[in-house]
Amino acid sequence: MLEKLSEDVFKKIVEYNSKGNHASIPHSDTFHKEIQSLLGIDYPDIDRIIEILKDSHKIFSFEIIKEDKDNEIRQVNGYVETDLQTIRKLKNFFQKLLMDEYERQYSKRMLVHQIVKDIYARSSFYKNTMIGQIGNKAIMLEEYEGFIERNFTEFTDSWKSNKLKEVLQATGDKLIAPEKKEPHVKEGGEEPRPASQRAVDSPEYHSYASDRTKQSLDKVLQIYGVEFFFRINLRKYNFDLLRQIVESGEIDRRTDLIMLKEMIQKMKSNIDKDRKLLDYSDKIYKLERMISRQMLYSR
Repeated sequence: MLEKLSEDVFKKIVEYNSKGNHASIPHSDTFHKEIQSLLGIDYPDIDRIIEILKDSHKIFSFEIIKEDKDNEIRQVNGYVETDLQTIRKLKNFFQKLLMDEYERQYSKRMLVHQIVKDIYARSSFYKNTMIGQIGNKAIMLEEYEGFIERNFTEFTDSWKSNKLKEVLQATGDKLIAPEKKEPHVKEGGEEPRPASQRAVDSPEYHSYASDRTKQSLDKVLQIYGVEFFFRINLRKYNFDLLRQIVESGEIDRRTDLIMLKEMIQKMKSNIDKDRKLLDYSDKIYKLERMISRQMLYSR
């Protein structure tokens, strides 16, 4: 059942991606409503299927509209299949659309890289505007093109098919993952610990905490890996530390920066479960800006 639903959702994303117009990338807000009506499944189930497709490298998901609670604007993500030819076609389309839209609004023709640099320099100005949305698509599609080219073996049909089977087997036939369910209160009033805190509670973390004070960053990354390092420091709200490391170039691989960017987006999508993140909104914003800036020069 889950395999069939995942395939149906994937085919719908492919259908959108093949349109060849401004609607070629489905937006999560309207797409989820369409899938709910089409397949008769609830939003948590759709979210779970999207995660399965992402984990198996069938699709990429990226932020198009940033959440703005002050103006009651919810985050909107876009979905695109991980086919290199599809990515290239969409990249070319949205890069041209970005230049056309910029010229329409400002009566000045500029090249894509010039507009992108302006978007990075004035991200708050372009936030959630039409140019900002198109720019996000153009930027991320180019990043994904390079990412697939450098990691092509993980995006072959056979690799994705095997990975999908592996993910589905681990998931079982249940649509809603345990972490998607509403938290319940145990006897005594103690709430269960969120899944995002598990890395901090693991035995590996205690070893990491000890090594971090004794070893160089390179050695720590070699032992524990970049993903674990990111996850721990995001969970501990060490946004300034991550920004300093990215700014210094100690972590400069584009794949790692993309990973960190996606982890931050996922973290922000759970802000309703971790209200403390609101206290760090400025630090998170500065970290995101630094990541975007460094990605211009990353390898």
